[in-house]
Amino acid sequence: SPLTTTMAKNNNIIQIDTNYDEEARPLTHPSRASSTSTEPSTTKQKKTGGRNNKLLHFLVGITIFGAVIVFVPSWSIIIQPPDGDNGSSSRINKLRTSSQDAAYSITKGGGRQKDDYDGLLKAQIPKCAEHTFLTLYERQPQQQPRGDDLVEEKTTTNNSSCKGMLLRDDIILTTHECSQSTSLYFESSTRSGGSKVFLEATPHTALNANMGLHSKLGFLQVKDAPWHYLFLDQSVRRARMFLSLRSHPDIADVADDDDYNNNSSKGGRSSSSSSSGSISPYITCKGYRPIVHNFPLPNGEMVPIGEELLTVGLPNENILWEHADLDTAPALRNDDTNERWWTNAITFEEGEATFQKYFDAPEINGPEGSLSIVRAHSGFIGKASGVCESFDPRGHRGEACFYNYVARWRDQKPFSGMHFFDWLDYGTGRSLFERNKKKNFLPDLNDDMVGQIPDEGCVKKKFNSRTVHFFNDTERQEHEIYLSPSEDGQKVIARYKQSDEVVGPSSHDRPHLYMFDLNKQMYIVDKNLWDKENYGAIKHTAVLAGRPALSAGEAYFKKNGVIWGINYSSGHYRPKVMAVTMMYQWMKDQGLNTSAFNWVARKQWSTKDCYETDWKSFEIHAFDVRVLEKTCREVTKSPTWTFKDD
Repeated sequence: SPLTTTMAKNNNIIQIDTNYDEEARPLTHPSRASSTSTEPSTTKQKKTGGRNNKLLHFLVGITIFGAVIVFVPSWSIIIQPPDGDNGSSSRINKLRTSSQDAAYSITKGGGRQKDDYDGLLKAQIPKCAEHTFLTLYERQPQQQPRGDDLVEEKTTTNNSSCKGMLLRDDIILTTHECSQSTSLYFESSTRSGGSKVFLEATPHTALNANMGLHSKLGFLQVKDAPWHYLFLDQSVRRARMFLSLRSHPDIADVADDDDYNNNSSKGGRSSSSSSSGSISPYITCKGYRPIVHNFPLPNGEMVPIGEELLTVGLPNENILWEHADLDTAPALRNDDTNERWWTNAITFEEGEATFQKYFDAPEINGPEGSLSIVRAHSGFIGKASGVCESFDPRGHRGEACFYNYVARWRDQKPFSGMHFFDWLDYGTGRSLFERNKKKNFLPDLNDDMVGQIPDEGCVKKKFNSRTVHFFNDTERQEHEIYLSPSEDGQKVIARYKQSDEVVGPSSHDRPHLYMFDLNKQMYIVDKNLWDKENYGAIKHTAVLAGRPALSAGEAYFKKNGVIWGINYSSGHYRPKVMAVTMMYQWMKDQGLNTSAFNWVARKQWSTKDCYETDWKSFEIHAFDVRVLEKTCREVTKSPTWTFKDD
């Protein structure tokens, strides 16, 4: 039977329509299609005509074969395998067939049902993109409990949906129509534990304003997107996909897919993947790195994303490109959910410079003359360990072991290219000390043990579990106190501002914790009432959330809220004689009896410190620095000036 073949290239999709027709006319050269012959038929002519027909069929066959080679380059792998490919011919044929099936499965046509379209897209999502190719709902799907988990109800019939690609934790690429929706919802995994939550996405006004007038794509911004850590109060988010300038993924992309190769010998991908080893026409993988080439529209059209997204003003930070970042971007991995992120590679010097920005930030370092977690420590690692506790995204783990981890991060050979917190929780630092034999050893840590804990005392599992609860504004206000004189004026009494109740008594070996902030507000935490079981041990950094202060230490109380002693013992803030001076002056300004209780100083403090302190450099606007030097000499010579062992 004659073969009629037509080939068309439309919207980056090649369509080959092969039809066999028993009634079709014989193929003739186009120039002879309408010609007629009146020459008598003879035996010689019949033989000549037969030879011509055979030659013509031969030429047509060669033409068709050449066209197939030109328009379907993936078939050329049969003729010339890639260099270094030592796979079997069956594997090559499997990849070739898969690429054809995937490339031709989504074609233009308005008659395709939505369910069929969704099914085709789902079938072509490679495993590396399972967490980043999203279904976005107009309404948040209802969830019902099943055991300890929340299970989404399968009632999405009346809940219209869109598709989206999570380019970064907080940026979604979608269609123009979906980018104009007031709000959409998608399912996401939490950073720890792997539990599922629904997040809301709204139009990304800034990026959408830069899209072309006739663009078919748009952007959504994820509200309250999970972040990896805070850098100077700014949320740090990471890339989830790589953008490609190539709109034609080919066989080489799948050949680099480690997940495909690891499962191909087992009869296909693992059951957790919806793909069957096919080449997706819009997302491919290199290892576990998802690379976006095109965005699939509901009508089957593939919109190349590369050149258009280059000009819309995407953020430079953690928006990654195949041609520039694919081979250098460090990978971050969450062991709980098996999700991955990628980030811009940094140098060791850039990593240390990030810490230095913390050290120099006024909101962390505080004004000259104040106490801070930076001023309290010497050396880079000591300062960094204090900063890490205050800005730790996993619940403010204790600074004592941060010292060990910062030291190891700095000693990497070669350097991983990761910022510290990325390395700590998503890089090799996440299991750094897990192989130590003495896993169960963890001493009772205190604030003065920074740099003294052996590595085996900082096993990650226990390090993660020992966190400091930082107060929010409401909790802080509950512990704010004010001072007043007793009826005879001889004693100083402390009461909580909110309840006006007196502060409870303490013991000599278990004094209350206090903080004195930059605004001359004092806070008392009664250790006898502190919920240690639920919040862990109370630390000075907890009260002011690691921010600077004027003084920090412990206070001793008798019954009825009477103060009988104040010390300046804090491993996080490490007060000096200036802290005593400012608190002493504060009480004098209120007309309180400063000799009514003991000022418990460190043994090395003396009046000599008052002369050696550069009071003029102080930037504490709450006090007149001209008065402080005189006040310092007064308190260090006070009859109630006592000492505490260091």
